[in-house]
Amino acid sequence: MKGQQVDQISEHRKKILVRTGLVAAAGALIVGIGEFTFQFSPRGGYEESDYLFFLDVSSFRLTFGHFLGVLFAPLYLVGYWHIAQMLRPAGRWISAAVMVLGGYAFIIGNVWLGGRVNLALIVQAREGSTGETVSLLNDLLANVSAHNEPLINIVRVLVLIVSIALVWGILTGRSHYPRGMIAVTPIVLLVAIFATYVAAPGVGVYLLPAAMNVAHLVFFALSTWAATKITTSP
Repeated sequence: MKGQQVDQISEHRKKILVRTGLVAAAGALIVGIGEFTFQFSPRGGYEESDYLFFLDVSSFRLTFGHFLGVLFAPLYLVGYWHIAQMLRPAGRWISAAVMVLGGYAFIIGNVWLGGRVNLALIVQAREGSTGETVSLLNDLLANVSAHNEPLINIVRVLVLIVSIALVWGILTGRSHYPRGMIAVTPIVLLVAIFATYVAAPGVGVYLLPAAMNVAHLVFFALSTWAATKITTSP
């Protein structure tokens, strides 16, 4: 089924869409570098509840990555504004839902990101401890984890909902996206990264520490490319 004709936009508005897409892609890249820096371990084990991968992270990496990620994560709000505007011809409700849910998701995501340093510091402090201190730190780690991990699950659910809305908007044929963008929605890319970690851990171990950022970097980059292809009005 052919899509309906997409309304043309002004050259000025096209430039705004391209520039906000570039800002979003840069934000995802920088946050991804930060998250990778303070979480990467060649041994993997990111899915384990003991967080032993943090033992491979130096104090410098932990501090640098933490602040780099947290300070640039708000650029995701620019990214979701960009996506919403790319979807706007498909319907204002879809556009608004994507902007609100996507923005909210990454506000929550930044809270989660900022809390990772606490887990790392507890794990590293426990490594040099003995006796009752180890037991106390284990309890503290479990409590901090219980307040941190649910946040990323909320983000994943919201990204799933946003991706479904994206697919819906693209399928109308009225958005500024080509149909092929359905194959690279953030949730599809996120699932692909987790599948790579399972099927090819030698590759996935490098992708999983910043999985959400990798998925959005690819999508924002392709969204920017799609923005450059928009036909403008005379």
